[in-house]
Amino acid sequence: MRIVKIDRLIVALSIFSGLLVSLGRSTQVYPQQISGNGNLGFLPLMLLLLLFPIGIILVLKWIREAQLRFLSLIGLSISTMIYLVCGIIYQIEQFSQYQVLVKQQVIADRGTIDDGYLTSITSMPSPYMNSQYFNGNTFLIYWASILLMASLIAWWTREEWQISESDYKIARHDVTNE
Repeated sequence: MRIVKIDRLIVALSIFSGLLVSLGRSTQVYPQQISGNGNLGFLPLMLLLLLFPIGIILVLKWIREAQLRFLSLIGLSISTMIYLVCGIIYQIEQFSQYQVLVKQQVIADRGTIDDGYLTSITSMPSPYMNSQYFNGNTFLIYWASILLMASLIAWWTREEWQISESDYKIARHDVTNE
């Protein structure tokens, strides 16, 4: 029964984090717009960072309640690592392609532009690039990171919780036999 509660909390957290990613994406401005407020996308980003350890704790509890075996933990860790590497490489490639696209659009709209301006609107903290920080792939990278951290922690501490669970089962078996 406890695993159902944990499942629901994980689903609720993933929906909420998906909404935060969508909110971050909606804060993107375009080169024709003036944004003097800084990057409002950092607000959902801060919330996502605060939710990260909560996600790890919930997934760790789910792994323990589901009593995943050693090979399952290894498989989960390896598969999430593979996705993280591929997802990050893909994200970097898409980011650089989008930088080139934005630079081309600005030059086409305004003619010759200062290279400093082009670099500033296509750099990492720029609100013009929010669609590259907040998208489906970064959402999946976020959750793959949570899964990887939780599976590594579960793997690292597996003897502790497996021993305590077996002691609990033995004690419970003794009580029910009396």
